[in-house]
Amino acid sequence: MEPKDIILELRTKHGLSQDELAEKVFVTRQAVSRWENSETVPNTETLKLLSKLFDVSINTLLGSPRELVCACCVQITHAPEIRKVILSSFTISFTLVQICFLPVWLFRWEFPVCR
Repeated sequence: MEPKDIILELRTKHGLSQDELAEKVFVTRQAVSRWENSETVPNTETLKLLSKLFDVSINTLLGSPRELVCACCVQITHAPEIRKVILSSFTISFTLVQICFLPVWLFRWEFPVCR
């Protein structure tokens, strides 16, 4: 949803006219009309007042998703995939080390030591 739709919906839900809303957030009726016609968006201070008046977050007023997910939840969701990547990386690395040192183990090669 866009901010214009959200502001209009909240205003009508609370039974306020454009004049009444404008009075409560210290702007003109024309400003409210411009918000609802998507000509402008409220400034930061007005967003704070609207947020308190309608008891919603500023993100909600600006049209952000209503359900936010924290970073730790995303990590938990992707944990099996991350585990697979780490495991396959470890397996590849271990295999490469084995291949590189295979001649040393098989033929008991000794590396020259500086004395």
